[in-house]
Amino acid sequence: MVIYPENAEWKPKTDTIPGAAFRRWMASDDMEVLGYTYHLLGDHRFHVEPELSLDEYLEFVRRYYGRCFMESPDGEWSDSRYSAGWDLVGVLAFQWNNCEVPKSVMEDWKQWIANIYKQGSDDVRKCIVTATLEHLLEQGVFRQVFADWVKDPVLRKAYEEALEWYEGGGRTPLGKSQSVQPLVRSQLKKSRFRKR
Repeated sequence: MVIYPENAEWKPKTDTIPGAAFRRWMASDDMEVLGYTYHLLGDHRFHVEPELSLDEYLEFVRRYYGRCFMESPDGEWSDSRYSAGWDLVGVLAFQWNNCEVPKSVMEDWKQWIANIYKQGSDDVRKCIVTATLEHLLEQGVFRQVFADWVKDPVLRKAYEEALEWYEGGGRTPLGKSQSVQPLVRSQLKKSRFRKR
C-alpha cells in the first residue's frame, strides 16, 4: 500500500500518535512518508505512544539520512542530501552533549558516516564534507572524535578537507543549538546502547 502525505487518515489529529501506525510509517519505502515521519519526531506538539526506543530512533534516522544522502530527494517533506547533512550536525551535537546517551552511540555514528562517505558518489562525499563534517569539526570535541580518520586513506581526505573550513575561520550556528528532538529517558532505558 502506498501512503501519501496528503492522505488525511494518517495525519495526526491529536497530540498522541499510535506507536503501531508511527512504526509503519518508519518502515515505509516512500521518501515523502519517511520525511513526514522524521519531521514529526521533531514536532513537540506530538508524541508517539508507546515511545520509540533509542535503537528504533537511531535505526530510523540513519535509514532516513542514508537515503537522503544517496538519493537527495528534496520533496515536500523529504530532505535533500544537504539539508539532511546540516540536520545531522545538530543531532550529533545534541547526542554528544546529552549525558544520558552513551558515547558508544557516537562511535556508531562515526562508522555510519564513514560507510556513507566510502560508498557514496563524488556528490555524496562533497555533501558529507561540506554539510556535515566542516560544521562538526568547528567544535574541538568532534575534531578529536574524528581524528582517527587520518589513518584511513579514503577518510583522511574528508577529514582534511573539512578541517580546512575550521582552520580558515569558518563558523556557523549548526550543532550549537539545543533545538533538535531530545531523546527521552524511556528511549534510553530500552536501548541496547544503555550503560551497563
